[in-house]
Amino acid sequence: MNNIKTILIISYSSLHRDPRILKQVQSLGSDYRILTIGYTPIDNEAIKHYSINKPKRKSILRKIFLTWCSFINRSYYIIKLLESNLDLDNILNQDIDNPNGIIANDCYGLYLASILKSKYSWPAKIYFDAHEYEPRHFDKSLFWRLFRKPLVEYILKKCRKDITIMSTVCDGIAKEYERYFKFPSGFVKVITNAAEYCNCAGINKINNSKIRLIHHGGAMKARKLELMVKMMKYLDPKKYELTFMLVKSTPGYYEYLIKISKKYNIKFIDPVPYYQITNTLNVFDIGVYILKPYSFNGKYALPNKLFEFIQARLATAIGPSIEMAKILRKYNLGIASKKFTPKSLAESIAKMTPDEIMQYKTNADKHARTLSAENNIIEIKKIVDELVSVHNVDTL
Repeated sequence: MNNIKTILIISYSSLHRDPRILKQVQSLGSDYRILTIGYTPIDNEAIKHYSINKPKRKSILRKIFLTWCSFINRSYYIIKLLESNLDLDNILNQDIDNPNGIIANDCYGLYLASILKSKYSWPAKIYFDAHEYEPRHFDKSLFWRLFRKPLVEYILKKCRKDITIMSTVCDGIAKEYERYFKFPSGFVKVITNAAEYCNCAGINKINNSKIRLIHHGGAMKARKLELMVKMMKYLDPKKYELTFMLVKSTPGYYEYLIKISKKYNIKFIDPVPYYQITNTLNVFDIGVYILKPYSFNGKYALPNKLFEFIQARLATAIGPSIEMAKILRKYNLGIASKKFTPKSLAESIAKMTPDEIMQYKTNADKHARTLSAENNIIEIKKIVDELVSVHNVDTL
């Protein structure tokens, strides 16, 4: 037991339902002792957990005070806001076991990892899983640019020296992080949001009298799901049917979508637990998604739902999203429209023959294992093995 090395996983999230954290645990559980820091523990008695509290909603007076601080003394504002958001007083008072390596998820996780290394003089190296591109996460939001971006930039500048290994979700974001940090080409690895391999009942054949479209995920206003509602205006209601399977994320938005969908051939079904998603999607024909590039991360989005479409053995129809379209072209899994408009995607879908749709579904089945989380799980294990084998080596 004493020869087993310890990995500390840090994430400011609810760990028990965070797919990324669950994959990291799955990758390492049989070879490492795992410690976690997060809002909630994973349901595994072998994992020692240290709890952090979610940030409390700030009062109007507190927001006014912090806004004033941000203009009077930027550094003071940043440090105070980080202390508040990251529950540092609580976590730094806990007696945390000495790890051999640390996986820091997102910027806040990186900041805490750096603070813990400094406090305890840990020799443990840090693997920074950045996921998306934090410096421009919501770059079209004035509020975000004023109050969140300074925190992100402060963390990345302060903690750069502590990063030994780093990954993100796609090539475009990896290259941007290499430019931002001045890391050499190829330094930032890619770990996609791939879904677990699903041994589905098989390829569901098309009912030629009704082609069934599906979109699933969060009903978030920023994602403009109404574009897919409007898409149905340009598709023959006798031939096409759209189903939404949505989590009610933005208050009132789900109800708005139901209201504007009434005049089209659109259905709504209840969401299912994460592990049931791909089997639930399997009865449909085409997974659809129009994601307008509302931010830098939107431009390079490679979301988990694309991989869930693949595991469900569906054809895929999307807008011209760079990273998603790259996957579709490489494996011949579906189509990308020329524009991010309802009409453009509808026209592309209407051109797909039943035989082409079945070919895309067949290709999804053929490449399902290659595009599953299995390869990512192997890659995470390799990264951590490399991390704990680094001794007395300066980071970049």
